[in-house]
Amino acid sequence: MQGVQVIRNTRHTMRWMAVLTGSILVLGFGVPVAKASDAVRVATNIVFNPNWGRHALPGQRKFITRLQAQVRPVAFDVFPYNRFGEALDSELTDCVLASDPIKFENTIASASKVRFELRVFQRAGIDIRTLPNVDIGILANLPRPELPLRGEVAWHDLSSLEQAVDLLVAGRLTGIIGDSTNIRMFGRTDIVEADLPPVIVVDLSLICRDTEPLREFVSGFDLSMGVSGSGQLKPSDTHHMANNVW
Repeated sequence: MQGVQVIRNTRHTMRWMAVLTGSILVLGFGVPVAKASDAVRVATNIVFNPNWGRHALPGQRKFITRLQAQVRPVAFDVFPYNRFGEALDSELTDCVLASDPIKFENTIASASKVRFELRVFQRAGIDIRTLPNVDIGILANLPRPELPLRGEVAWHDLSSLEQAVDLLVAGRLTGIIGDSTNIRMFGRTDIVEADLPPVIVVDLSLICRDTEPLREFVSGFDLSMGVSGSGQLKPSDTHHMANNVW
């Protein structure tokens, strides 16, 4: 009987050790938990490299610099805009830079915004306003704005700004629609801004999955930007606004 008791005690001890070991494994190697040191992944269709920083407008540079200066590091991943929702849903990314928070379910958005003004660019020495017919290149994901031009406009959907610049320089397009920061990055002196107002204005927010760590991150970012209130645009700022484009 004493031998039986020893065996039972041994089995009980082994079961207890197995449970303890399993608990340790779950705690150490089980479901991953976000840590303060984990990078916040941000999907964007803009490449924020040093060249972009040199040409960015002050407000654009401030937004990205403050975002990169948060306690938790930030890792930018380049995604096409039409994959932003999928990337958030599948947790391929934590946040996106986009203009319409309502489009993304179960998310929170920063009150801070960064503005991009898209304008018409043309070849130097040509006044696009006086031409009877113009061929305008525009990224395929952008809406086609009304242009204050005298001539008839033929639109051409393009896949990249690089393609737009190449076609404009080659004379196959009369003008292109682009953000001045990104156009300046090409370093072309033969491409100039047309004497026209912005044709598309995009205000991007930091839109993140609605989790407690990311709520804290967005709150900290807004605090570093000195933003208070809802962050909504004033009615006078919505002229030429475009949603669902970035």
